This record gives sequence, structure tokens and C-alpha cells, in this order.
Amino acid sequence: MESIGTGAKSPPRTRKRDRDATLPAILDAAEIEFAAHGFASTPTESIAARAKVVKGLIFHYFKSKEGLYEAVLVRAYQPLSDALDKSLSKDLNASDALLTFVERLLAAMTEHPLSPVIFMLESIHGGGEHFRKLGMPSLYSRVEALLKKGIASGEFRQMDPGHGAINMIGLCAFYFCAANNLSHIPGRSRNPLNKQSLARHTAEVMAFVRKGTASSC
Repeated sequence: MESIGTGAKSPPRTRKRDRDATLPAILDAAEIEFAAHGFASTPTESIAARAKVVKGLIFHYFKSKEGLYEAVLVRAYQPLSDALDKSLSKDLNASDALLTFVERLLAAMTEHPLSPVIFMLESIHGGGEHFRKLGMPSLYSRVEALLKKGIASGEFRQMDPGHGAINMIGLCAFYFCAANNLSHIPGRSRNPLNKQSLARHTAEVMAFVRKGTASSC
């Protein structure tokens, strides 16, 4: 009787273990495929093959390819949003908050280098529709609010804070989107995403933001 009872409890635990392993595998595979081809040009068969699962599991867990795509976007966006949340949660002036955010944003992109690529393709191929649907433009508006605060306090120079937010996030992200092109520039590293190159990117962006936003007073 004990062995029957133990056996009866095994399938739920097995299913949970399968889910815990399968979901990240599908998301990881989808991230790579969507970053390479965009949403419309990525067949679910390619994602399933990369994840080493049957295609039906994608629809079981995410209902549709669009559902999977949006899950990938949310997962890619969360570390970027967290970087801003953690910067604003401290009792920092605008300058320190901005530099902390940029440093954390670059760290998040370094850890998840495909995130900027996916968002770029969402803009180019998808017209930003999923970006809007999921409420992601709030990252720009919150950075804009931080820049307005710094301008008002005299910490930052006079600027268009909306464009400032766009340019600042782009300064961090474009490097990852252009990595394949950068690898062919004479005299530059053949691997722009190695540890040394990414450390240089972070240092240069931080210096650029520090000098570029500073008030002349």
C-alpha cells in the first residue's frame, strides 16, 4: 500500500520538474530565434527544435506564438525596468540616480545581450505594437521624469528630456544591436561582447552620460 501511495504522488512532481525545465528552455530558444529573425519570420518549429521539445508544448504553455513572443518580451524587459526601479528607490539626487540607473541598465544588457536586439526588431518589424500593448514605453517616460527633476534642480543642463531619455537608452542599447557589424571594424575586437569589450562600453557610456548631462553652472 505504501508503494502504491508513493507512486500515486510521483506524476505531479514529475510534471512540475518537467515544467520547471521546459518553460525556461522554450523561452531561451524563442529569445534566440526572435532576435535572429523577428516575430513574423520565426516558425514555432524552429523554436521547438532549438528547445528540444515537441511543438505542441509551446501551445500548451503559451497558447500561441504571439503569447510566447510576448512572454519573451516581458522577460527581456523586466531586468531593464528593475534597473530603474532599484535606482529610484534610494534616497539619491537626480545625478546619482541617473548614473546608478545607467550602470544597472548596462549590467542588465550585458547579462541579457539579446534584449536590445529583440526590442529593435519589434520596432522595425512589428511597428512597436506589442511594445505598446505591454506598456513598455513607461521606461522612457520614467527616465524623462528623472531628467526633468535634474533640470529643475540645476544638476542637469537644459535639454529636451524626452529626447534625452531616448538618446540615453539608445546609447546603452545600440552597441548590442550593432555587435555583428562592430566585429568587422578594423582595429576593434572581433568579439564586441566579450568581457573586456563590454567593460569598455560601460565605462565610455558612463563617462558620456556624466559629461553630457552635467550643468555648466
